[in-house]
Amino acid sequence: MNIKDLVRPEVLNLKPYVPAKKVLDKVRLNANESPYSVTQSASESFLNLYPDARPDQIRSAVSSYLDLPNENVVITRGSTEAIDVAIRTFCIPKKDGILVFPPTFEMYKFYADVQGIKMHTILLDDQNGYALDMKAIEMFDPNQSKLTFICSPSNPLGHRLSNESIYRVCDHFSKSGLIVLDGAYAEFDDDNIYENILSRFENIIMLRTLSKAFGLAGVRCGALISSEEICQYIERVIPPYSFSTPAVNSVIESLSDDGIKKSQRNIKVILDDRKWLSQELESLSDVMEVYPSHTNFILVRVSDAKEFCQKAKDSGFLLRDVSYQPLLNNCVRITVGNTDQNQKLINGLRA
Repeated sequence: MNIKDLVRPEVLNLKPYVPAKKVLDKVRLNANESPYSVTQSASESFLNLYPDARPDQIRSAVSSYLDLPNENVVITRGSTEAIDVAIRTFCIPKKDGILVFPPTFEMYKFYADVQGIKMHTILLDDQNGYALDMKAIEMFDPNQSKLTFICSPSNPLGHRLSNESIYRVCDHFSKSGLIVLDGAYAEFDDDNIYENILSRFENIIMLRTLSKAFGLAGVRCGALISSEEICQYIERVIPPYSFSTPAVNSVIESLSDDGIKKSQRNIKVILDDRKWLSQELESLSDVMEVYPSHTNFILVRVSDAKEFCQKAKDSGFLLRDVSYQPLLNNCVRITVGNTDQNQKLINGLRA
């Protein structure tokens, strides 16, 4: 596959924006920055000055954390921006399409709709544990999809797709399009596939985020991982100055050795609480099924999703009714909270 042939002509012809230069020990009067701030905290943090045009500090920290070369990592504002820029880089509006496997993360469709990209769907096989329907996938014309999105561990199901099926999908599209493997919940599972798949296939884009495992949802920091060539094309589409100085500082601190150890401890607590919460949910009379989870949430099928969510709300908790998704009638997604929150939720649902 020639990756360049997949890129939108407009992106190939883009002239990169040249930001104002930064030179050590030189006063910048070339960036239209204000010499003043209006608060002491802003002044002390030099928030009157633009951050780096590209978040190179974050890129180095994320690359080190994932044990990847810098050239294989593009920093994005959450993994959702990575979805957006991947579609904008490779898909021509009113011409190209993407392929998704519902029930799945809704932002794939959102960004495709925004760009006028056709969305093809192949439902997961609910008769076989919501596995990828390989028979239907291998009958699908690979030339109809520029980007094929796979979410594993999945959202909103929380389950893990088999490595073998993911590899087969990658192989099916190896001469026609790119596979976007969404690993937002990788830290809560065995992430072996994320370490190996780049070396096996050339048509891979992987997505990661610091929102879940590092508790940085408010910072909005994600990463797009791929070959150096694909990353260079993606970089053309991302605007400069996309990360604020406080966001940069938060990420660098979180990806320190101490921050990574704290994240690992937090994940262990969440996994222990997830196990307890799953067992308690199974004991409730209005819960029909508790689905296995490899994420920081649990999907349950209940007798009446609206009543179930209202009961939780009356107890002070908001749950996500995902009944609108195909194959998920009366299903509710529950984020694993802290130990006290989980116990109070169960007590409220039992009342």
